[in-house]
Amino acid sequence: MADYAILLDGERVASMDSDDEVRSWLVKYRDDHVDDDPSAAHVQILERGALAWLTGGKLVDRELFL
Repeated sequence: MADYAILLDGERVASMDSDDEVRSWLVKYRDDHVDDDPSAAHVQILERGALAWLTGGKLVDRELFL
């Protein structure tokens, strides 16, 4: 099972252990930023698997969590 790092403008702001946690965080972010970033364009989701210490992980499309 992968874990996730949430990046905002390239800076890590949160770590999550499941898809549901990422989904909840993203919904709250979009609600909080309805005026300045409603599509969460500044958010990147980095999936970190077993080899993340070596590869750094991979970016996944935030649309998967909406």
